[in-house]
Amino acid sequence: MRRTAWFCISTQLFLLPVLSQVPTAALPQNEVSLQRFVCNTGYTVEKCHKDVAVLRRALAKYPVAQLGNWTWILVRSEDWKAILLPRGLEPDSPAFTFYPRSETFIEEALVTEVPGRRRELLLKWQMNIGDLLDFAIAHELGHALCNEKDEAEANRVAKMLRGGNSPPCEVNLEAKTHRGRIREPR
Repeated sequence: MRRTAWFCISTQLFLLPVLSQVPTAALPQNEVSLQRFVCNTGYTVEKCHKDVAVLRRALAKYPVAQLGNWTWILVRSEDWKAILLPRGLEPDSPAFTFYPRSETFIEEALVTEVPGRRRELLLKWQMNIGDLLDFAIAHELGHALCNEKDEAEANRVAKMLRGGNSPPCEVNLEAKTHRGRIREPR
């Protein structure tokens, strides 16, 4: 998942906020989830909730709470390449992280059936869609948790995370400092 310098795209997307409440049984008493989930324009509320539920299940095995305030943004596959290409990002990369805004963008085809695009991704990545979603999440967490810009290092961290191990880095200080405030998309 290639990362390059780019312009803040979240201000250019119209986002559909989704309630980011985690069932109270899943959190320690008096702790609120700092993870937010939104869908870009074009999603219906019903489809957004359905796709976010798939993403939440995939994230459940990872230490996302260590990120502090973080926003996960689902982007429709039909809009994906138009967002990545002008910014010099790899169009077949199904996820990317914009660390300055604490945001990870996930392509719709990773969480729901998008026939043409899913086939492209399966051919490119040579793994089933469930494994690709898991890989994409772990890889982006490699960047986010360790403030890691190097792709090979993010892959190494992702492999450890997928194996159930803690990140081999000091969790970045910037994520920790954002814990106390929840930011709304601009």
